[in-house]
Amino acid sequence: MNTAIRTGIALAVLVVGLQAGPVAAEGLCDAPFMHDQGRVKLDGSGALRLGADLSFSEVKKTGSGQCQARVRGTALFSVMGLPGGDADLDYYMTLHDGEARFERDSGQGGREPVEGRFDLRMLGLFSYGEPITGAGQTFSERKFQVNVGRKGVNAKPLVVHTGAKTVGNKASLSTAAGEQQCWPISYSRVIEATQVSLSGAVLPIPEMRSTVTDWFCPELNMVMKQESMQRGVSSMVEVSEIR
Repeated sequence: MNTAIRTGIALAVLVVGLQAGPVAAEGLCDAPFMHDQGRVKLDGSGALRLGADLSFSEVKKTGSGQCQARVRGTALFSVMGLPGGDADLDYYMTLHDGEARFERDSGQGGREPVEGRFDLRMLGLFSYGEPITGAGQTFSERKFQVNVGRKGVNAKPLVVHTGAKTVGNKASLSTAAGEQQCWPISYSRVIEATQVSLSGAVLPIPEMRSTVTDWFCPELNMVMKQESMQRGVSSMVEVSEIR
């Protein structure tokens, strides 16, 4: 598979794989790693293997839910043990009103916009749209669209549906930040079929249906582990390092 296509898919699948539900617009700006020399590492296993190792610098916070940072690192994915894709990341990220926009070094002393963008209110790594108060609490179903662009690649948007979410009983969870009391939040997720193309070659991406459980740890204001099941095969993504 062409490297550009694999890289574009890696970015798209990584974003989709970490989705959960609505988050407060300021969630990412207040994340524990959002500071100079901050770092977050995600490891995955199972049918849909996702991972990322990201570092943050040049962080500036300009208001509630508004910040910017330079993000460097790598992202990778594979499906059912088949050869997947990886991507080297070096972007300038700006967050405003829940939406992330990206730029990269133009190589001529300036910056150029990256076509891809996504609404951070769909990410499940950070806080939900309102405080979790107890087991049985629910969050409404949502629909989101992810646009991920890369030079030379024409990718249709990914459309994602998340079903109603239900909070379970708080339980102890071993995390990279030590033992935490966390809420399991369960829901269904459907990623509509789409396709990417490069120089006339079309690569279909099939529909993906999953049942998902996020483990949200309120002391960290993050989902530290996400478990999912696709066609009877389990997958997991968890935060393995944070600083």
